[in-house]
Amino acid sequence: MGHLPERTCIGCRGVFNKGDVVRVVSGPSGPVIDYREKLPGRAAYVCPRRECIEKALSKANLSRALHTNVNAPEIEAFILALASVVLEKIRSLIPMAARAGMLAAGASAVDDALQKSRVEMLIFAEDLSEGTKHKLLTGGLPPEKQATLFTRDELGQMVGRELVGVVGILDKGFSDAVWNESERLKVLLNKHL
Repeated sequence: MGHLPERTCIGCRGVFNKGDVVRVVSGPSGPVIDYREKLPGRAAYVCPRRECIEKALSKANLSRALHTNVNAPEIEAFILALASVVLEKIRSLIPMAARAGMLAAGASAVDDALQKSRVEMLIFAEDLSEGTKHKLLTGGLPPEKQATLFTRDELGQMVGRELVGVVGILDKGFSDAVWNESERLKVLLNKHL
């Protein structure tokens, strides 16, 4: 395996794999989150943790890292924008897994996949009843990776159905990608998912 690129967080000064930090570039109205790493220009990197973002986005720190005078954004607005980008990434991964045939959608399909030990990760809807969640977790051997994201309506829209309370990701690659994004969101928002 080749060398993984590393980047330094301008907040904590720690060195991380490039995929573990968020790229920020200078835009016309201030710093812009470049989550897909496609925008041109000089970039700075920051850990997706509140304390690093607060240090990194001070005007002096950000201007020094980007080698230009930039207006520091409001911390809360930046965190909400980053959370929105992370959620969009997850929203794009779930339908992709469904199209690839690597997703079980709905309680009965997920239960069947759990019985066959095929589920790598479970995603529960925020408005799913505790009884259904408990039944699924005790019916088969649940995976260690679990998150609670979106509503039943939102999950349903992602997989082309009306209401879906739970999905099971059946592929390790997709589950790792969704898990990493959900963990990033959990740390960023400082809440349990």
